Amino acid sequence: MLVSLMQIVGVLIPLAGCIAMLRSRFESKTAVHLLMANFGCMIMNAGCLLVVIAGNSSEAISAFKTEYLGNALFYFFFIMFLAEFLQIRLPKLLPPVWAGLECLLVAVVWQDSLREKLIGNIWFESVAGWNILSAVVPQSALWLIRCSCLCLVLIAGLIYSAVRMVRTDLPAERYTLARITGAQLTVALSLLIQLLAKPKVEIVPIFASLALLAVVISVYTDGFFGITDSGHEWVFRQMEDAYILTDSRRGFLDANPAALRLFPELENLRRGTALPEQINAMLDEEHGNEEDGAERPAASGVMYDGRFYEKKVTRLEKNGRLIGYALLLDDDTEQQRYSNLLSRYNNELQNEVSEKTQHIQDVLNSIITGMASVIESRDNSTGGHVRRTSRVVKVFAKRLLQNADELNIDAAFIQHVIKAAPMHDVGKIAVKDAVLQKPGHFTDDEFNEMKRHPAAGAALLEEILCETDDEELARVAVNVAHYHHERWDGSGYPDGLSGTDIPLEARIMALADVFDALVSPRCYKEPMSFDKAFEIIAKGLGRHFDPVLGAIFLQCRPELEKLYRSMRGPSESGCDPNNASG
Repeated sequence: MLVSLMQIVGVLIPLAGCIAMLRSRFESKTAVHLLMANFGCMIMNAGCLLVVIAGNSSEAISAFKTEYLGNALFYFFFIMFLAEFLQIRLPKLLPPVWAGLECLLVAVVWQDSLREKLIGNIWFESVAGWNILSAVVPQSALWLIRCSCLCLVLIAGLIYSAVRMVRTDLPAERYTLARITGAQLTVALSLLIQLLAKPKVEIVPIFASLALLAVVISVYTDGFFGITDSGHEWVFRQMEDAYILTDSRRGFLDANPAALRLFPELENLRRGTALPEQINAMLDEEHGNEEDGAERPAASGVMYDGRFYEKKVTRLEKNGRLIGYALLLDDDTEQQRYSNLLSRYNNELQNEVSEKTQHIQDVLNSIITGMASVIESRDNSTGGHVRRTSRVVKVFAKRLLQNADELNIDAAFIQHVIKAAPMHDVGKIAVKDAVLQKPGHFTDDEFNEMKRHPAAGAALLEEILCETDDEELARVAVNVAHYHHERWDGSGYPDGLSGTDIPLEARIMALADVFDALVSPRCYKEPMSFDKAFEIIAKGLGRHFDPVLGAIFLQCRPELEKLYRSMRGPSESGCDPNNASG
């Protein structure tokens, strides 16, 4: 009964190992070999159990065949697992050749005639006092060679891992190699005892199960750091940046030398002990913004002990379960100092460049405005027109911004129109003095001469502003000069554009230009009253002016009347527009 129970346990242990490995979904070659070793061990123990409880020799021989199949699977995959895990490079042909030989031996054992010829006749005898059957295998040359080779391989691996365990300075690698050495020792000793002492009860299967149990438990208790992972630990110890590992509850696990230098109090902490307050605070800052299940590092800066560190906190997960945190502190003090110096220098340089650029732009605007004023001084009939229309545009602009969404404009566009307004008549520089200074109405030829100034102004501004950095201002200024005499119905000049084909900035300028011409005195006419001027503007909507812009312009009447009354002086006309005849 005791032997049967022992064999049942021997079946259950590798079965549990198989289930655990499958649930963990390990995909490495090492894990697959360990899974198959558990599977082979389970079959071997199951076959041994069937031999024990067999009622006769016929049943026992069938069970023995199953036991040997599991035995072959176990040894092959267990040794392959050891080689893979210990990173022992085997000749490429060795695994397939060995697997082929094991398959042949399984075939020999399963084929009665071959088994009797090559191994000998296997019989079964009842163990006195146990009421069980035990297989007696002849010590044939083939059987002894296989068992001897297995022993030598296991002993060689045992010596390799033991030497490696003694030589290593890394605790994690030492613990891992100790477990692997223990597992190999268990299997090797059980095989030697079975060969030399020839006990009546098969002991290899149950000891193989116990060896695998230790290995599988290691997989789940500490992630099973292997030789490769020990290399990772070596890198961990050599890192210049401080690195701290915690468990899922933020209990201390490990810290590299750089972290111990930065936080000497960690030297005396035991595993699982609460972290110092300042380290907990660093973790807390990241957890507040962390999404559940996120594995990405969260980075930020932190000042500690007078130095600046780039901080990265990473969630450590295994099989979707949080197992801890990693805190990395990268000393970035010098880089931060250089970055701050460079940033400050860039800001100062940018401010200086902006100031110089603005100064150049202001000078350019002043030159153009001054040039427009000089040109206007040649025109006896329009004194102060440039200054007044510019102010009208500013008043108009405030109303336009209130309707910015409807007109699809923004403040930057309006500022460009305001800057361009003084340049709208700059093309008069190309008009003959005799025409420009004529005190009365123009003849047809003279009017045609005057109509040259929009195109001439646009060409002049294109040449002057071609090098400016503000390309949008140049475009708006050219359009204002070129098209401010165009009319909504297409009857204007110089190109006869109509409707929305006329640039928006030119349509805005047209209202300001005409309004000033109506309410300002000329040498050949008196100023028109505000009532009459606004009436003309209103009647011109849809013919002379953009109806939408014109409606907005009419809303500016209170501000425009106030503006023109404030500009009246002895240099212009002493008459009040509201008292003029129109």
